[in-house]
Amino acid sequence: MMSSSPLLTNNGILDLIESEGIKSGRHVKQPTLQIINIRRVPANALTDVYWAVLSDGTNSIEVVISTHLSHLVQSGQLEQHSIVKIKTYQYNVTDDNIHIVSISEVEICGDTTPEEKIGNPVSILDTLHKKNSVKNDGDHYFNLDEDDEWEYDDEDKEEPLTWSEGDEPSNFCDWTIKVQRIEQDGDTALKSQGKHNSNIKCYHVHKAILSVGPRRSDYFATLFKQSHLSEFATSTSHIPLQASAADSFPALLDYIYTENMIKFSTKNATAIRHLAHYFGMRPLWKQTSAFIRGDFSLDTAATYLSEAIIYHDEKLELASIAILAENIEEINRRTLTKLSPSSFERIFASPRLKCRSRKLSDIVLKYCQTQGGSVDMSLLMKCTRSEVMPSVSRKAALPLLKVAVAGEEKAGVDMSNTHNVLRARCVETCVEEWKETLAKPLLALECRDKNISRILGASSLEHRDLPLAIQVELLEKALCAAKIELDDVKAELLFREEQVEEFMKKGKLSGKSSSE
Repeated sequence: MMSSSPLLTNNGILDLIESEGIKSGRHVKQPTLQIINIRRVPANALTDVYWAVLSDGTNSIEVVISTHLSHLVQSGQLEQHSIVKIKTYQYNVTDDNIHIVSISEVEICGDTTPEEKIGNPVSILDTLHKKNSVKNDGDHYFNLDEDDEWEYDDEDKEEPLTWSEGDEPSNFCDWTIKVQRIEQDGDTALKSQGKHNSNIKCYHVHKAILSVGPRRSDYFATLFKQSHLSEFATSTSHIPLQASAADSFPALLDYIYTENMIKFSTKNATAIRHLAHYFGMRPLWKQTSAFIRGDFSLDTAATYLSEAIIYHDEKLELASIAILAENIEEINRRTLTKLSPSSFERIFASPRLKCRSRKLSDIVLKYCQTQGGSVDMSLLMKCTRSEVMPSVSRKAALPLLKVAVAGEEKAGVDMSNTHNVLRARCVETCVEEWKETLAKPLLALECRDKNISRILGASSLEHRDLPLAIQVELLEKALCAAKIELDDVKAELLFREEQVEEFMKKGKLSGKSSSE
């Protein structure tokens, strides 16, 4: 019988139980299979073991997932309907004829998980058992095709209890949770004058499910024991949550009501961990913490920093600032746009800041460009103080000078006569690099030969956007620098001419002495 999908290995389950022992390496069969079920079995007080049912579309078998792969299940990477390649596995049959398959290395196939089970697989062990065993005596004497004396109606099957959202509660709901969404700017959504605000969402739930079982909420378990509280008058809890936590609340209810794992991401992990702590759900808190540790990197630190600030997660804040400060030279523009001015300031104030001065000036310029006018003079001065940024790069000098001047004008201050401020260092760099920052753009735009202009590569005169007084200061100092450089070149030429003349005299004298 062929596999029901080209995604799965034909007879892949038979490959797993072909022979006993450990199978690993490129020379063993590595079937591609689908996880059609996954469940958690507590091993002891500290460890959980996960069992999964693997399918090749035709046959299936239950396997043990090695404990070192548990984090893949806890983070949602391994889940129901996932397609995986089994790379290392072990098959054994006990003395009691119990078949045990354990997997210790897998490769997750594809970026997305199919929405449903592939094929209609049956247990391979049941199939083998039927082939190798004699007919059961009871089956021989009774007609198995007779209708069961007790007939069941499909309508009699009980639907599992579920939570619901909106005005209509689902079956047997006996409590309501009203989640009040708090926006990041501090404005809260309120329900007033009898009008329903769209930022308040109602969730209808069951007290027994929220307060009992391995995924229970200690918050609600305690609440439901205190019937004297005012909430019991309306059987309603009013809970204010930050925006990202409010968005993740339905996933939290799904986690309580079902055996499904929450799909963590960089954006929702901090909010879900906050919810787990708020509602007293330690297993979920541990799972989320494990995901954050595995997902935390330079690319994700900016998102974790902004979320940590919202939820007052000090440890996550400090870790995010530390990694960003230590690797600030590698931060890209996308990461910079995620940093608020206060976060940017904390990174620059961190003792872990590691960055070359000129590179730092490029980063400050890039941040100012991404943030528009939200960078004020106070922040600019703190991030560009001389002990952190003693020099400015040629590339950033003129644009940063414009930023500094604009900041001074906005703040109503004049720092033209102040030493060691950003403005003075920018002017100094422009003068030192006068050929690139001033002369080349002028020559390129004034030249009538388009080819020469293209080679010089200047499209605008940035210094002309500055106040006239600063333009005059730049050009005057550039002329002085050019004069000093010209004098040095002249002196060098005179020195070389004197050397040539002296060399020629020595040559003539040696020629006369040899002729005599």
